[in-house]
Amino acid sequence: MSDDSTDPPMRPEPADGWPDGPLSERAARDLLFDREDVVAVWVMDHDETTLSALVGPDPPDDAVVDVVLETEDAFEMYSYTHYETATRWVTFGEERKESEGGGTMRDTLADYRIVAGESES
Repeated sequence: MSDDSTDPPMRPEPADGWPDGPLSERAARDLLFDREDVVAVWVMDHDETTLSALVGPDPPDDAVVDVVLETEDAFEMYSYTHYETATRWVTFGEERKESEGGGTMRDTLADYRIVAGESES
C-alpha cells in the first residue's frame, strides 16, 4: 500500500497459508503468536444464519470468519467468504494506521472484539 494519506480501495485476494475452513476462536487467538509484528487479533461475532451461509448447517459456536490482525503500523483484514468458485479465506490487504483508510478501519473495529493482545489504536 502507498504511504499517501489515502489508500486505494481494498479488493479481496486469496489468503495463502490459511486453513480450508473457518477458524475456531482459539486458532484466531493463536494468530497473535504466529507473527512477531501482530499486537492484537480482532474477530467479528456473527449470527447463526450468517455462519450457516458460509460454513453450512449447524456451524460451530466458536466459528470465526472475520479477522483483523493489528500490527504497530497497520490493520490487515481477512474473511472466510465466497470467492470466485469456492468458500475460502481472502485478504483485503493492509490499511496503514496513519492513512485515511486506517481511520475507516478503526470505525469498522467497533463491530469487532479483541481476542488476543492489546490494541495500539
